[in-house]
Amino acid sequence: MPMLNAVKRRLVETLAGLVSELHIGSDGTVASSEDGGARTLARATPTVTIIDDSSILIEGSFNTSHVYSTPIKEVYIQYKDPTTGEFVPVYRADINPFTKNAQNEVRFSFILELD
Repeated sequence: MPMLNAVKRRLVETLAGLVSELHIGSDGTVASSEDGGARTLARATPTVTIIDDSSILIEGSFNTSHVYSTPIKEVYIQYKDPTTGEFVPVYRADINPFTKNAQNEVRFSFILELD
């Protein structure tokens, strides 16, 4: 039996409340459902919006004050466990490398959907 929409909505609300950081990094290894982020270059507090009963939109940006000599190769989202204080990875993607300098701003947008 599939999960009922009312329960999905509660899960989406919980996930939306948990997401607290968006990171860019220089790791660049292939992302999988079993890994976490590595080699953080910068972090931002994302904006999280509930789209519907099964999905959320997560957005964050890094302005011209973020300058790195190491190419950006990954982006990941995490939350802080209120019981342990540990950060727990939620989503990670390896991306085509690019240089983040004072002449560019970058914005990341993700839609996470519960099936």
